[in-house]
Amino acid sequence: MTGEQQGVFVHQHIPDFLATMNRFLLLLLVSAPLLGYAQQPAIDTLHWSATRRLQLSDFHAPRQPGLGGSEFYYQLGYDVRPTVIGTSPAIDAYCLMFRNLSWVSETARNERTLAYNQVLFDLVEIHARQMKAKLIALKADRRFKQQAKQIEYLTNAELGAEVNRFRSETGGGDDVDVLRRWQQQVVQRLFDVPDMVTTFQPARVGVGIQVGGSVLVPTGALTKTLDTPVGMLYGLDVALGRTVVLLHLALHDATISKGFTDQNQEWQEGMRVRPVLLDAGLGHTLHDGARTRLIPFVGYRLLSMSPRDRKDNRYQGFSLLSHMPTAGLIWDIKFGSNADHPDRVEDHFWFLRTKLSISPVLAPKYLSGGLLNLQLSLGGFGRPRKVTYKPDRTTIMLPGGAL
Repeated sequence: MTGEQQGVFVHQHIPDFLATMNRFLLLLLVSAPLLGYAQQPAIDTLHWSATRRLQLSDFHAPRQPGLGGSEFYYQLGYDVRPTVIGTSPAIDAYCLMFRNLSWVSETARNERTLAYNQVLFDLVEIHARQMKAKLIALKADRRFKQQAKQIEYLTNAELGAEVNRFRSETGGGDDVDVLRRWQQQVVQRLFDVPDMVTTFQPARVGVGIQVGGSVLVPTGALTKTLDTPVGMLYGLDVALGRTVVLLHLALHDATISKGFTDQNQEWQEGMRVRPVLLDAGLGHTLHDGARTRLIPFVGYRLLSMSPRDRKDNRYQGFSLLSHMPTAGLIWDIKFGSNADHPDRVEDHFWFLRTKLSISPVLAPKYLSGGLLNLQLSLGGFGRPRKVTYKPDRTTIMLPGGAL
């Protein structure tokens, strides 16, 4: 290879090499944060329980070389969820242990260490209950958030002071008699400071809306006057307990099959008209399961009919009004998992509705017969829940024997 040829070879490949290195460095810079994130340990927590006490297997952090005893990491906090009804939010306080940070040395894996850390855990629970009671007593106004944060801060400060006193008086758990006395005290305080369990009471009032299609099937002599109108449905349900008030509006398009005269107005054959149904009914929920709902109803129906083309001068002022009783059945099929969730601030579901009703047309005589109405719609129903708090006192039996 000549010198000139060698120079060409070098100059051609150096840019390619540099470009490859640049792409490699860019890939490292982009992927480094992702790799660092993937290597972070998952947070492993354990919530306090009266029936499930601490075990040595709950301490998941690696044992610290050269250190004895144990280390217990905890957190105290609260959650606030706004409610639909009333002004009081749903408040929950919690205390938990970070198992991935807590550890026990090899020489301290015994019942005394468990008792010592269980007292710590119980102290956190007691202060969580006290904090929740103070939060419940707050007024739900614009100062709530600021006051709640202050209560949380003071509670954590009080808890930290008591934890330090406990560790000092027990010598880190070495003084068995003092530790046993603290055990008895915290068990008594868990009974004296009840857990204010957040519960939700369903409101009597519920609201549902739906939209869909409607088909009118004339019966009797009315079949000679109208074809089968189809149109849109808009509905509103208001539930009071198991009683349901129904307000449904259906807008149809139809054609007059046989002409007639009403109040000196000639409704001609082939005339396009708009029959409007306004239903007001009262139903009762016979069945309300996780997947289906059945509501028979009775009510009254208003039938209004007007020309489709109102700009036509021939039909100025044309209007026909009739009223009639109605009765029928509603069958709702609920979507998805509609199992009752007692910890939810509202009870709601989506549904596919089939509504079938029949009405005898009472007047005028040339519209004698009946109307069979089939409606298919999609809708949703919701019933808010009011938050209440039920005190629950905790009874814990201490194990016998020496620590």
